[in-house]
Amino acid sequence: MSDYETDPATGEIGEAGDGYGEPEIITLEGQDGATIYAVDVDHDGDAEAAGYDKDNDGQLEQIALDTDGDGSLETRMVDLNGDGTFDAVLTDTDGDGRIDVAALDANGDGLVDRVVADTDGDGVIDTDVRDENFDGVADSVSQDTDADGDSDVTVTDTDGDGTFETVRYDDPSTNPLAQA
Repeated sequence: MSDYETDPATGEIGEAGDGYGEPEIITLEGQDGATIYAVDVDHDGDAEAAGYDKDNDGQLEQIALDTDGDGSLETRMVDLNGDGTFDAVLTDTDGDGRIDVAALDANGDGLVDRVVADTDGDGVIDTDVRDENFDGVADSVSQDTDADGDSDVTVTDTDGDGTFETVRYDDPSTNPLAQA
């Protein structure tokens, strides 16, 4: 072990024993018999990360992270199909306790294929971004601009060059040309 340690919050270097050594890992048994690992990196008593091993095989099915330092685990990475690779990332971007953004790797290639988001905080998905040919570039983006739960406008990259060529107004009341 080094004679010096780094404070993870500030990046300052201090002498060993200042309280910023190895993270504290607490192992708990969940109500369902799963193993839960809570990790306190900065020794403040709050977990900055937690791992969930549902079937106790040593492979985590879910990891939760405190990505903004507020003491709550608002971001989760999930292995949906049990293959050892995290397929989805879910996060609460506004701190209200509800998931606002979900990203999915549907084909397991390590690239996000779909992102859905509640951008206005009403609890309803209003943005849907899709990579339908799995090349790592968005092919379409749909938006519910009037919060009625239905897509109002969709832009599409029809030739796969990374530029959106077409705009389709699914709701005529949101089409600026129809209102002219």
